[in-house]
Amino acid sequence: MTAIQIQDPPTRKQLAYLRALANRTGTTFTLPQTKRQASRQIAQLVKRPASTQLELALDDVAIRGGDLLEAA
Repeated sequence: MTAIQIQDPPTRKQLAYLRALANRTGTTFTLPQTKRQASRQIAQLVKRPASTQLELALDDVAIRGGDLLEAA
């Protein structure tokens, strides 16, 4: 890679993949400024195990500020 390519902003495909991986693993990420940063974050998220459906549901309830009993 050349210095110009390394400093290029992340591609739409990289950002979409980061969002998908973050959703799958129940994590967040910092918006990368370069392709290299995006690639590193993707590599880290790929290594993480996927969240269970229960974990994702609990996260959703917590984000919405609801009560677990109300969500059932």
